Amino acid sequence: MQGKSFSDMSKKQRYLIFDIFIAYFAMGLYLILIGSALPSIKAEYGISYGIGGLMMSAQQVGYLVIGVFISMIARRFPVKGVYLGFGILAFVGLALMMVTGNPFVLLFAMLLTGICKGSTCNFGNQFVSTLSGSNASLLNLAQAFFAVGACAAPLVAMVCGSSWRLAFAITIAVGIVMFLHGLRVEIGPDAYVREENTGKVDFGFFRTKIFWMCAVILMCYLAIEGSVMGWLVTYFVDSGAAKESTAQLLATALWGALLVGRFACAWLSTRFRPHHMIAVMSLGVAVCFTGLMMSHTMVPMTVSTIGLGLFMAGMYGTTLGGSENLMEKYPMCMGMFIAIPGIGAALTQSAIGTIADSIGIRGGMSFLYVLVAVLLAASALFFVYHQKKAAK
Repeated sequence: MQGKSFSDMSKKQRYLIFDIFIAYFAMGLYLILIGSALPSIKAEYGISYGIGGLMMSAQQVGYLVIGVFISMIARRFPVKGVYLGFGILAFVGLALMMVTGNPFVLLFAMLLTGICKGSTCNFGNQFVSTLSGSNASLLNLAQAFFAVGACAAPLVAMVCGSSWRLAFAITIAVGIVMFLHGLRVEIGPDAYVREENTGKVDFGFFRTKIFWMCAVILMCYLAIEGSVMGWLVTYFVDSGAAKESTAQLLATALWGALLVGRFACAWLSTRFRPHHMIAVMSLGVAVCFTGLMMSHTMVPMTVSTIGLGLFMAGMYGTTLGGSENLMEKYPMCMGMFIAIPGIGAALTQSAIGTIADSIGIRGGMSFLYVLVAVLLAASALFFVYHQKKAAK
């Protein structure tokens, strides 16, 4: 099932899809910019790896908590108001980080960015999936706009130099533009299927094998991507593998690869089945992450970084595209696809910071090998499951 293309939609539906693209761009910008600015924030405010890890975990906690409750909130309040209200919180968080280095305020600020991320992902995936009939190509295209923002973030950081506050101010301005554009969206039942407010929620997707396979794949992928997103520049700089300017360029190369990869996956998903793509991408992530961890010179480091970006690029959209339309059948399912993977990502971020305080950032990043192994196992089960279904 290929679903509905962008050109087949009404003007109102296209405007909403385009608003999601803008929101994903802004999300990529602020999430990656935080990681790019982390070494400067860490140095200026005198925070440890442990606090840095807790900040990243706070972001993931906000992401998973809102994943659980966002559908319930949207049942009781206007969907547009919830979408816009939660969508601006990340920029409030950035503003808080600009004015104080108090650890509790920093944790709260990161919590806000996570809530915003979870809301944007939940509504964005539901809107695109529902309007397009789970068109994996359009889901991957939305992820490509995230990559555009993510690719721009290190460049913004480099242009602003040591002034990470200026970089945050530019990002806040983008958030304001996004909010103003969103004021004109119309969100009807064609985009968001609201459950009746009866107090009953259908959790039938918990009884399906495909849900758990997709949830584990997403958990591993998001934990790996979130860790790379948050720690890559710090890893390169503190491990002595690269200077900060070079590390920012490598971060840009990573997200440039993600951008190319997501556009490529939007095209490839019209020609290959999701389980074939997931199998190839999982193997590629394992090989390139290993290459990155073992690299000590620029050429293998660059090749591994670009390769990691290319293979991670389509994991999210392709996994959702192979979920057998669970989000359309069960409105709460997308929330669980955010909450369950968010738990793994939150624990991973904290674990990396704690381990890094003890044995260094390279040792902390090595913890991701556990997630890579689980990703390979879950992808193998996902592949076998779909192969068996296709054979029937």
